[in-house]
Amino acid sequence: MAFIEKRLSGPTSLSATTETTLYTCPTAQSTTTMIKQIVVCNTGINPITFNLSLVPYGGSASATNRLFSALSVAANETIFLDVSQVMTSGDFISAYSSAANVVVTISGVENAGGMVISGLADSAVTTAKIADANVTAAKLSQNALLSNNQAGAIILMEMM
Repeated sequence: MAFIEKRLSGPTSLSATTETTLYTCPTAQSTTTMIKQIVVCNTGINPITFNLSLVPYGGSASATNRLFSALSVAANETIFLDVSQVMTSGDFISAYSSAANVVVTISGVENAGGMVISGLADSAVTTAKIADANVTAAKLSQNALLSNNQAGAIILMEMM
């Protein structure tokens, strides 16, 4: 499948102090998602704090998986958080703020069932030809291993 740039969530209004799930990475076809930008808008007349968690599948939001904790947003201010976080099937993003009047929008890229590249070191792969979201040919250095993975994805890994 192709990489699809899209608005993943929002605009979503947050309730004061209540954890709200904003986006869940789809579980169909081994989807991966890259979070690219989070926009937080405080429409109120008072400053607020904002908390956002990236929660692994099966987990729950807590201080141990916060990306942003008590981030200050001034009254009538919008902040743009440029991030580069990868999510896998079932992972989710949740957030809450210290007061109402906060609107959150998340943008990113989804890839359903495509190629996974993991554990590459410099020069592990010298050439790769990619067509229709599949590797059709790969020239590997002597320290690299090419193996099949579930659901037809391909993993390229450096030998340890």
